[in-house]
Amino acid sequence: MVNKTKNAFTLAEVLITLVIIGIVAALTISSVINTYVERSTISKVKKGLSTLAQAKKLAEVQNGSIESWNFGAGPTAENARDFWTYLKPHISVAKDCGSNLDCYQSNGLYTLRGLPYDKNHSTLSEYYKFVLADGGVMWFRMAAGGKCSVTEEDQVPNVCAVFFYDVNGDKRPNAIGRDIFAYTMSADSVYPYMKNDCNKSSTGRGCSGYIIKNSNMKYLH
Repeated sequence: MVNKTKNAFTLAEVLITLVIIGIVAALTISSVINTYVERSTISKVKKGLSTLAQAKKLAEVQNGSIESWNFGAGPTAENARDFWTYLKPHISVAKDCGSNLDCYQSNGLYTLRGLPYDKNHSTLSEYYKFVLADGGVMWFRMAAGGKCSVTEEDQVPNVCAVFFYDVNGDKRPNAIGRDIFAYTMSADSVYPYMKNDCNKSSTGRGCSGYIIKNSNMKYLH
């Protein structure tokens, strides 16, 4: 007599299989999302640099070299406002916040290592703020010293202004090196912030320079 008994999975085996599939799927989806976010961030960091460089170039075509523009030396709200009048016509702006203290980042900024940044830019009037057409936010202050004649801490000479760019607006994590990146506008060009401190134990200000140089965000892993 032929044995026609059929083998079948038990309920426990089916559940275990489903759990394993779920775990693998969750890990895969998380990895895909992280990869997408990082690639998008890299693209926006490069776009931020290009936006500022292009605005400076066009403003100088209309108004002469940046050193000849009519703004004062030092990081004050008035000097930033005067400086902005030259750049604004050449940047696609959705909202011009000026030195308003309630425009952006009311909860403060964070470093790459997750600690509160030493300055809450939203509460400092010397930082001029504006929202870009794509939803990102930029803000800047004038160099702390002479007019386009000082060397900032990333060793760029003849710095006129220091810019910050939050690529996803007011959304979290609001952390330098993760979604906030720094640039310096000097008399001759615009640079990503090149200070060698792009690691998870630092402030992260140098991560814009790291990304421009390496086109990746491996420092997060």
